Amino acid sequence: MKKLILIRHGETDYTIKNKFCGHEDIPLNKDGILQAALLKTKLESLNIEKVYSSDLKRAMQTAEILFSNKRIVKRKGLREIDFGKLSGYTHEQVNKLHPELFKEWLNHPECMKVPGGENIKGFTRRVLKTFSGISLRNKRNVVAIVSHGGPIRAILVSLLGLDAKMFWRIEQGVTALNVITFNKGIARVIKINDTAHLK
Repeated sequence: MKKLILIRHGETDYTIKNKFCGHEDIPLNKDGILQAALLKTKLESLNIEKVYSSDLKRAMQTAEILFSNKRIVKRKGLREIDFGKLSGYTHEQVNKLHPELFKEWLNHPECMKVPGGENIKGFTRRVLKTFSGISLRNKRNVVAIVSHGGPIRAILVSLLGLDAKMFWRIEQGVTALNVITFNKGIARVIKINDTAHLK
């Protein structure tokens, strides 16, 4: 891969309420649609050749706005982490109901197991397997992946050789743009969490 563009989806009603969304198939809200439209112009100079997206609605809607003239390949493996029984709850609610669980989730994500959902190790394995497949098919292409905060963090942690404990230290705003170039297989991050198009 020559260059990788990682894009988080636009805003949803869950996002603004700080709700765990996970695999729930929530659409973009009006602001989310506008945010994606604002990013679209910025992407034109990047000469993106291939586009992949999580199959969840909020990611696909974002991809369809950004790349209306390109074929978008859906990949289930690019979905957000499955929050299981925590899906639909706000961060505040989970902190009140399961304070120890919430503390563990923030401070030691690599050890965390979500009730009825995925743990970080299994989630990361799933995302990186999908990402590896995309990389092998696109050795000389400029590739865009539209996904969620979790998968983007997992890919960046892996490419940068960071410890899994760093997972939550990588901020990803709505429609955040991340640009990574590759030279002889070595990744170099050019942009991370770029949301200048929203200002």
